[in-house]
Amino acid sequence: MKPSEDLHHLIKNLSMSEKRYFKIHSSRHVIGFNNNYIHLFDEIDKQDEYDESKIKDTFKKETFVKHLPSEKNYLYNHILDSLNAFHKDRTFLTRYSNILMNIEILYNKGLFEQCRKVIQKAKKEAYLLEKFSILFLIIRWETLVFVKDEDIKGLHKSFAEELRILEVIRIQTALMQIAFNIQIEIYSGKVTDSFLQKQLLEIKKYYPPAKEFNSFWARYYYHSAMGLMYMVQQKYLQCFNCYKDINLLMQSEKQFIVDLPNIYHTNNNNMVNMMFLLENYDKILPLIQHQKTFTTIYKIKNPALTAKVFLNTTESELYLHYRTEQYEQGAFLIKRIEPELKKIDIKFSPALFDLFFIMAVIFLGNEDFKLSIKWLNKILNHEKDVNIRRELQINTRLLYLIVLLEKDDLFFENQYLSVKRFLANEKEFKKHLLVFEAIKILSDQRRSAVKLKRLNQLFVSIKKLNSKMSVDSLNPQFDFQHWIEGQMIHKKLMK
Repeated sequence: MKPSEDLHHLIKNLSMSEKRYFKIHSSRHVIGFNNNYIHLFDEIDKQDEYDESKIKDTFKKETFVKHLPSEKNYLYNHILDSLNAFHKDRTFLTRYSNILMNIEILYNKGLFEQCRKVIQKAKKEAYLLEKFSILFLIIRWETLVFVKDEDIKGLHKSFAEELRILEVIRIQTALMQIAFNIQIEIYSGKVTDSFLQKQLLEIKKYYPPAKEFNSFWARYYYHSAMGLMYMVQQKYLQCFNCYKDINLLMQSEKQFIVDLPNIYHTNNNNMVNMMFLLENYDKILPLIQHQKTFTTIYKIKNPALTAKVFLNTTESELYLHYRTEQYEQGAFLIKRIEPELKKIDIKFSPALFDLFFIMAVIFLGNEDFKLSIKWLNKILNHEKDVNIRRELQINTRLLYLIVLLEKDDLFFENQYLSVKRFLANEKEFKKHLLVFEAIKILSDQRRSAVKLKRLNQLFVSIKKLNSKMSVDSLNPQFDFQHWIEGQMIHKKLMK
C-alpha cells in the first residue's frame, strides 16, 4: 500500500506563522511531546515530494520509526489541534463556537446576568452578519434564561423571534435549492425552456419576501439563480449584472467578504467570464486586478485561497492575451509566473491544468511549439494522478495534434492514431469528434472534392454546436472553430 501523503500535504500548506505556532504550542501545551515529532515535522517539511523511504532512513536509529504510520497520525492530529488554537477567534464560526461555550458555562454556574450580557452582544453581531443558524442557538439560550426568570413577556418575544428566523432560513433554503437545481441541470446539458419557466415561477414564490424575512442569502441565491438562467439563455449582459449585484451586496458589509472570500472570488471570476463572452476586453483587466488585490485590501490570510486566486487570475490574464492575439506578452507573463507556479502542489486543484492548457495555447500562438508541447505533456502525464475533467483531456489531445500539424512534425500520424483510440468511446463529445475529423482532413496533402465538401460540412456543424450554451464554454479554451476557419481560408478551402 502506498504511504499516506496527508501529513506532508498538511505541513506544506502551513504558513510560516502556523509552523512557528505549532512548535510553540507543542512545547507549552503538550506534556511529554517528544522532540522526535518536531524532528519528523521538520524532515517532512524539507521534502517537496513526499518520500517515506528517506524519512525511514533518516530516523532508522529511532524506535518510533518502527510504527511510523501511527506516529504520523498522532503528529497530524496534533498539528490540527495547534491550528485550531492558532485560528481561535479569527473566523466567525470558531469565534461563535467559543461564545456558545461561554454562554453555557456561565448559565451552568448560575451567573445569569453575565450570561445575558454575552447573549445580547452575540445576538447583535449575529444579526449584523445574518448568521441565522447560529442566532437560532443563541436565542435558545436566551429562552432558557427567560424560563429561569419566569419572564412570560420575554418568552413570547423569544418564540416569535425563533419563528421569524425559521422563516428567513426557509426562504434562503428554498432559493438555494432553486439555484442548485438550475446548476445541476446545466451540468447535465438538459436545460429546456419549460424547465427554466418552472424555476422562474418557483423563484417568484419566495422572492422578494416581506422585509422582515429578507436576508443577504435570500438576495444572493436569487441573483445566482437569475444569473444562471440568463447565462443559459445567452443573455450575458443581464447575467453580468446579476453577478455585479452580488458583488455590491457583499461590499455593502465588508465582513461578508472577510467571512466568505471564496464566494467573493468565484463571483468576480464569473464577472470576468461574462466579459469574455461579451467580448468587452477593455473591462477585463481592471476586474482581474481587483481579484489579485482583494485579499490584501480585506486583510485575508488564506494560503489555499491565495493560490486559487493566483491560478484563476493568471489563467484569465493569459486568455485575454490569447483573445487579443498578444502572444508575446502572454509568453512574457508565463516566464514571470513560473517560479510561483512551481510552488503549487500538482494535486492542489484541477484549475492548475486549465492554466497549463492556456499556457500551451499562448506558446502555440507565439509559434514556440516546443514549449507548447511541454505544457500539454504536463497535463497528459498527470491524468492518472489527478481528476482532470474529460473535456480538458480531449482538448489537450486535439491541441497537441494542431501543434504537430503547425510544425510539420512527422510524429503527427502516430499521435493521430493515439487520439483516435482515445476518442473511440467518447461519442457524447460530438463537437470534439467533428474537430478531430476536420484536423485530419486539413493534414492531408491530397484532398479530394469529397473531402473538401466534408470539411465544409464539418465547419458548419461545429459552428452550429458552438452557438449553443454549455458549461464548457465558460472555461477559457482554444477556439478550434476559429483555427479551422483560418486554415481553410489560408489554404483556400472555404466554400
